[in-house]
Amino acid sequence: MSAAEVLEIAEAEGVSLVLEGDRLTWKADHQPPADLLAEIKAHRLEIIEALTPANDSPEALAWLGRVARLLGCSPAYLRERGFIDRHDLEEQHRTHPRFTANLIRSNPAWIPQTDHLEHLEQHQPQYAHRTAATASPEWIAARDAFHAHALGNCPHCHAPTGRYCVTGAELRARYLSAGLQ
Repeated sequence: MSAAEVLEIAEAEGVSLVLEGDRLTWKADHQPPADLLAEIKAHRLEIIEALTPANDSPEALAWLGRVARLLGCSPAYLRERGFIDRHDLEEQHRTHPRFTANLIRSNPAWIPQTDHLEHLEQHQPQYAHRTAATASPEWIAARDAFHAHALGNCPHCHAPTGRYCVTGAELRARYLSAGLQ
């Protein structure tokens, strides 16, 4: 018999099992059957564990969120499907989430939460990646002129503070207006 079955039987008998600190006690209007008391005693630690509220630390919950993000699902999905339980949170939240995500992916029961991923893909804006390799020759010329002046040999231009001489300001404006296109 499991702790869950003992709790169900106790409830059916009108016996309420209560934690008082670390002690398991029972309350009822009548004396419970002897066999129920024996089962409660035999499964005392499991019943205490089942009745103990989950006191997950903020660090453990943040770790769970990172694992879920790596797997493309929600923390609730991982907990509901039994991939991560309370004990995993206590024991593993100091490890790198990537290791746990890889372990979960290797589980034959792992099925990615695809409906969640499709929902994300539909609402993610698409951006074109523009780099100097795909830029126009005008932009490259403007960039090179600005960098050579402001970062190279002008003692009056200081890029980290945004201070430029007249020539540096003009080159910077041309550089920014050219865009990567």
